[in-house]
Amino acid sequence: MTRGLKDYFGVTDKSNVQKGCILGLLSGVIIGGVTALMLAPKSGKETRADIKAGVEVGVEKAKDLGEKASKAAHKKYEEMKTKLSKEADDIAEDLADELSS
Repeated sequence: MTRGLKDYFGVTDKSNVQKGCILGLLSGVIIGGVTALMLAPKSGKETRADIKAGVEVGVEKAKDLGEKASKAAHKKYEEMKTKLSKEADDIAEDLADELSS
């Protein structure tokens, strides 16, 4: 039953479901926020100022998240580079031992 539903909705794995949920949540928040601003009893000038402030805050948060993601990716890259270099050295050492025997 579950497999049939997954096939019907085009879901191939759990990560796709999570991405879809996050995207749906973010879309709902954005649409709800814009709707609330448009229906608020404020003048157009005040509403535009609120939208501008919200966009500026969103841009700053996106920059911060981008920097954090970049740092995390760089850290992971360095860890993997070190681990693979060590394993390559171990393999080369084992190969040298076998060839000298």
